[in-house]
Amino acid sequence: VALCAAIISLGALGIDTMLPALPAIGTRLGAATAADWPLVITAFLLGFGIAQPIHGPLADRFGRRPVLIVALAIYALTNLIATAAGSFALLLAARFVGGLAVASARVVPVAMVRDLHAGRAMARVTSLIFMVFMIIPVIAPSLGQLVLLFGEWHSIFLVMAGIATAITLWAFIRMP
Repeated sequence: VALCAAIISLGALGIDTMLPALPAIGTRLGAATAADWPLVITAFLLGFGIAQPIHGPLADRFGRRPVLIVALAIYALTNLIATAAGSFALLLAARFVGGLAVASARVVPVAMVRDLHAGRAMARVTSLIFMVFMIIPVIAPSLGQLVLLFGEWHSIFLVMAGIATAITLWAFIRMP
């Protein structure tokens, strides 16, 4: 349950952790206007939305574990690319691909719960997972602000890459 909750939370972290850094990102990377800053979120959400229907069939065909591990590794890598982005366009591309990858974190854990549980047990486990998930959007902007106290906007993506890597390793070790 804890692993599934952590995996599902990656999507919310990817959106909400970097919210406090939007002005710094837009200014540093030369976004045309302040109205362009939310494109960093939009690019992520577009990738996230497009890929969800793709990850389910992939996980059915190739297995939950390999699809999730590869997708989370790609997500960690895209956060590293975002850390090094020298242009707004590169950051948007990294965020879009990151959204494509982390969409598996929304689909695969739900399939895993359905694989292991049925009826009331499935409802109980799903409820526990989503209770944890609901906390993340509340605390993630504070985490982003905390990171900004000690570093620049790049640090937020570096922290997200570290979290994604830690969860990927956890999944690699724990998932059969």
